[in-house]
Amino acid sequence: MEYSQAKKYDNRNFFQIYWSLLKREHSFIFTFITKDDYNITMVKYSNFIFLLCTDMAMNVFFFSDETMHKMFLNYGKYDFIQQIPQIIYSTLITKSLELFLCFLSKTDNYYYKIKVDKNINKKLLFKIIKLIKIKITFLYLITILILSFYWYLISCFCAIYRNTQIAFIKDSLLSFLLDNLIPFIMYLFPTLFRIVALKNNIKCIYQLSSIIPFF
Repeated sequence: MEYSQAKKYDNRNFFQIYWSLLKREHSFIFTFITKDDYNITMVKYSNFIFLLCTDMAMNVFFFSDETMHKMFLNYGKYDFIQQIPQIIYSTLITKSLELFLCFLSKTDNYYYKIKVDKNINKKLLFKIIKLIKIKITFLYLITILILSFYWYLISCFCAIYRNTQIAFIKDSLLSFLLDNLIPFIMYLFPTLFRIVALKNNIKCIYQLSSIIPFF
């Protein structure tokens, strides 16, 4: 909503705003808990699988010769501290890809646009539907190609470096866990900005709160 509308109609408390953001932006909550949100369910599931696979593939990319050597010196023992940079890098790249997926796959904005526009005509409506179909088609073409590459990459890595498979799985799970923890921290800020802006009539802070989420 615009600031004037939010000032008039948005009477939610901090937790309600925070939870509404998590329901739309947290990948696990958005996929498995959020219902009837005007997004395509099967697309939500496929995006979730894609992000999980991306975490795994990124950890393959960041497995360096130095990492292998240190694991050899430690007799194959898993060193969490040593793996932290790798986990962070893979998580950041996954979050960037998630933004791209959101741009292509989320359809709720179109629904609200149609709902708000009382003068929408059939021509514009069919144009919006066509745009959604194009974006979803492009999404699946891109993700299928990338997933094929992930499958080849991970299969080769696990076949060649058999002694690092356990470390690879642990890193992938930790990256995925970090990826799902970040939104709990990140969305505290737009929630706080929105509450402060509406209670103190500060429009610029309200606009700042609208920057996140991006889609």
